[in-house]
Amino acid sequence: VRKAFEDIFLKNNTATNDAVIEQDENEKPVQIVISSYNVPSGVSDQPFGDAETREGAMNRAKAAYDAACADINSEDDYEHPDFAVGLEGGLEKQHYPQTESERQNSQNLPEELWCMAWMAIVGSSSESCTAAKAEGDNFSSEDKDQTSKSWGYAKTGTFLLPPALCALVLNKNMELGDADDEVFKRVNSKHGGGTVGILTDGEIDRADYYVHALKLALVPWIRPELYL
Repeated sequence: VRKAFEDIFLKNNTATNDAVIEQDENEKPVQIVISSYNVPSGVSDQPFGDAETREGAMNRAKAAYDAACADINSEDDYEHPDFAVGLEGGLEKQHYPQTESERQNSQNLPEELWCMAWMAIVGSSSESCTAAKAEGDNFSSEDKDQTSKSWGYAKTGTFLLPPALCALVLNKNMELGDADDEVFKRVNSKHGGGTVGILTDGEIDRADYYVHALKLALVPWIRPELYL
C-alpha cells in the first residue's frame, strides 16, 4: 500500500516513511501516514469469483475506515482518514480448452483455479485526496461535497495454479495459503512472498503483485474530473 501511494502522491520526490516533502513554494507539504488494522472481510475464508472477492475488499476498506475514525483523537487536525484500503485475494474456477478435443469434451475436464485479488479504496473529493491529480485536470474540490465518500476498485492480473494446489483447495476445502504451505513445505506463506512469489521464483512477490492494482484503484483521484 505504501509503495503505491508514494509512487502516485510523491512521484516527483524521494520519500521516506511518514515523510513530509516540500514539493515547491506554492504547494502544501505532502505527508503519508499509514496505519494497519486487522479487520474482517465479511466473506468466506477462501473467496471464489469476482463478486465475492470484490465484496471482501470493500468490506475490509469500510471496516478499516471505521477503525481509523475510532482511533483518531479529537485533538487531531482531522476527523477522519483521507483514504482506507481493503485487499482481498480470491480464486476463479475456470477451464480454457486448448484443443478441439478438449472443447468437445469440456464437461469432463478437471477444474482449473486461477488466482487473483481485488483492491477497494474509499476516499473523498477533498483537496488532499486529489492532490495527485493529473496535469491538466481541472477538478476543483470546492465545488463538491467533501463529506461524501468515493470509491475506486481494481483487480490484479490472474495466473493459473498448479494441479497440486487446485486439488487441495477443491477436494480438501483448504485455503490457498494453507495449501501453499503444504505443497511447498513452508509456514505462513500468505504473509510472505505469497504463492505468486514462489511460482515466479521471486520475480513477482506478493507486494509487487498488489502494487499495480492499487495504482489502478487510485485512478478516480488521479483523474477526478472524469470520475468525481
